[in-house]
Amino acid sequence: TYNACANAVKHIAKRWGLKVIIAKIPFPVQSPLEISQAILASVSPRTKLVVLDHVTSPTALIWPIAEIVQELNNQGIDTLIDGAHALGFLPLNIGTINPTYYTANCHKWLCSAKGAAFLYVRRDKQAIIRPLTISHGANSPRQDRSRFQLEFAWMGTDDPTAYLSVPKAIEFLNSLSIDGLLGLMARNHNLVLKARNLLCRALEVNYPCPESMIGSMSSILIPSYAWAAEDLSRQLWEKYQIELPIIPWGEASLIVRISAHYYNSIEQYEYLAGVLNYLLFGQR
Repeated sequence: TYNACANAVKHIAKRWGLKVIIAKIPFPVQSPLEISQAILASVSPRTKLVVLDHVTSPTALIWPIAEIVQELNNQGIDTLIDGAHALGFLPLNIGTINPTYYTANCHKWLCSAKGAAFLYVRRDKQAIIRPLTISHGANSPRQDRSRFQLEFAWMGTDDPTAYLSVPKAIEFLNSLSIDGLLGLMARNHNLVLKARNLLCRALEVNYPCPESMIGSMSSILIPSYAWAAEDLSRQLWEKYQIELPIIPWGEASLIVRISAHYYNSIEQYEYLAGVLNYLLFGQR
């Protein structure tokens, strides 16, 4: 999971004397079923909350969230979904997923201003969730909204600019394809698949996951060839102006994570493949 989210879980667990169980998720992975099985095998009758990625950050996998949440709901276990990459990345219907909590931001694939995000809390849990800042909304006399909405909407002196940018961001992205945002997602998905195929062939590595688990990002696994992740990332940027996450994975492997949005073209990934070949092999 994302390091900051893991740190938050560990902080709360330490504060309240809770035990954190970390499911071991495989990568490479052959099917979404492997993800579900790894998570569900880690829960027990004592499990109170499961924190899940909708789209993983380092490995760029779309998890089978709806299926996992349904099974956890059947067992009476609450779920908190980290959907940081989901908006503008894949079609999202939180009502269909039916998690206890879902949170995501809008500045990634939705291209809003930074600072725009949302927290969804299922209605049966809203009475016990309070904002970190207790302010005017706590005793607002308004009757047209729930107390939950009033509290979160009026948390003292806040700057709503980032939130107000979201409708315009959605309008702009919808204008980029004849099929709107769904068409843009499909375009980005097809481009990243082409880029993944190109890189895997150029670097002679296997696909680490099926196409069905890919949205607009893809990660491939390469041997480190004595490169430290930070050094390779810096070299790509400083010498070749390529901004690319390089993530250490195990003792001798690196994850190369590529993304595709409207401003990207296949030629950029061809350039990347050539540069990586030169840096990793000194040839080709």
